[in-house]
Amino acid sequence: SEGDGAVGVSVVGSQTVLIDGIEERVGAAIQLLRDFEPPDGEYYLLYSGGKDSDCILQLAKEAGVRFRAYHNLTTIDPPEVVQHVKAHPEVTILRPERGFFAVASGSRFPTRKTRWCCEYYKERRNPPGSVLIMGVRAEESARRAKLWSPVKANWRDGSRVICPIVYWTTSQVWEFLHDRHVPYCSLYDEGFERLGCIGCPMGRRQQRLAQFKRWPRYEKAWKRLFKVLWEKRSGNLQRDGRAWFGDRYFNSWEEMWEWWLNDEPLPGDECQGSVDMFS
Repeated sequence: SEGDGAVGVSVVGSQTVLIDGIEERVGAAIQLLRDFEPPDGEYYLLYSGGKDSDCILQLAKEAGVRFRAYHNLTTIDPPEVVQHVKAHPEVTILRPERGFFAVASGSRFPTRKTRWCCEYYKERRNPPGSVLIMGVRAEESARRAKLWSPVKANWRDGSRVICPIVYWTTSQVWEFLHDRHVPYCSLYDEGFERLGCIGCPMGRRQQRLAQFKRWPRYEKAWKRLFKVLWEKRSGNLQRDGRAWFGDRYFNSWEEMWEWWLNDEPLPGDECQGSVDMFS
């Protein structure tokens, strides 16, 4: 089956055997990429600028497969990540029509459960039916471990996704990058473990505070967003006739900001976490 093309594991009969050696692991990844190379086209490689995407980019080069690499700019990416991406002439940067804060100010801010920005800026931008290369890894979360495998067919628009490092650990990724002397984003040397959008609600309070300390102008932009939304929505009823979300729970945009930054639940609201929360 397609799932038998595992990377980081070897399937022998009904037994799954872990691959520990770096060259064996790399060899399995390269073979996977070669096996599923589009016969009449090229791979669409999603390059974020993080260590995992550096890994899959290097693997694609070593495999000798045809591919084009793309970076989806969100406009709230760390400047150092953008600089690192620009250092790769083989990566095409796709710029959105409208920046994040321009879109959010006319709509709503994202939360952990309503991350509309991921779909708007990062997902579904490849041509339908593409064969993608992604740096997804099962170690990153229980959900990813459950949903992802080395080959994922019929993803979203019918595209097939090849995940050559899905079973690699963080230490194995770093081992590979150091072994190949692959340049990586400088933020890792500053102690950042993951490089996402600045202020992403998936990050915990301390992580976002560290980001805002490192890039204070983005903190100002986020606060300005909350103020704009408050001034625009406060005092107006939702489509269902209820008071706006902000009015139901807070006395000011500053209180709403602190709630969002602390990632605390909203008690006693049946629509908590739904899209209607901000509509």
